[in-house]
Amino acid sequence: MIRVDPDWWRTLFDEVYLVTDAPFVCNAALTTREVDAIQALVPASQAARILDLCGGQGRHALELARRGYQQLTVLDYSDFLLCRGRREAMAAGLNVTFCRGDARATTLPADSWDVVLLMANSFGYFVNESDDQRVLAEVARLLVSGGYFVLDLIDRDVALRQFCAESWHEATEDMVVCWKRELVQDVIRVRELVVSKTSGLVRDRTYAERLYSAEDIRRVLHATGFDDAVVHQDAFVYDPAQGTDYGLATNRMLVTARKR
Repeated sequence: MIRVDPDWWRTLFDEVYLVTDAPFVCNAALTTREVDAIQALVPASQAARILDLCGGQGRHALELARRGYQQLTVLDYSDFLLCRGRREAMAAGLNVTFCRGDARATTLPADSWDVVLLMANSFGYFVNESDDQRVLAEVARLLVSGGYFVLDLIDRDVALRQFCAESWHEATEDMVVCWKRELVQDVIRVRELVVSKTSGLVRDRTYAERLYSAEDIRRVLHATGFDDAVVHQDAFVYDPAQGTDYGLATNRMLVTARKR
């Protein structure tokens, strides 16, 4: 059995993460496609106030800034990723605000955002399902009435059909990433081994993510203050057989909803 520290998400997202998950989180072409999808689904003006929640180094916010959006904020828990994002924004001359916080209780002002993004599979990290609901309730608190929420998460049904207990890839010429997975009551647990060909073991960590079906996420969104939830199961279609393994992010769906 894979044992997972319930607070794994507090420390996993560091410089090693940007190497192990580089095909997903440091992929400019992929980010462009994802922002294209956001723009196609959300009718927001360039003056809209947009919050990139659990936004890491702000790759979606930075791309939106490049497209002329003017009021962008990234909130994440990882100091490392936030510092990386600030440096990128400064180097590119982009006006994006980065701040640290917990998505369950951000301390940001209520009714202050026209759009909240929760992208890159950053949902379902907590041991208790009630904490997932707290995140959604916090999003509802932050949004203006009628504001848009965009949620990018694992598609449970596809993930179960294509479940792969083990996989590996070469993240760099020197570094190999191995993933071992197990499914326990709609939670995927992962053990990640990162090995350098020259210096040996770099990381041996575990993490987990809760799975939601399309119907489940619609139900939870409705219960936490959202209407008009639409699940776009074909928004992100990636075939691992083509040579790119995004780990838990391979089988995802995009959900749009509006604050009631």
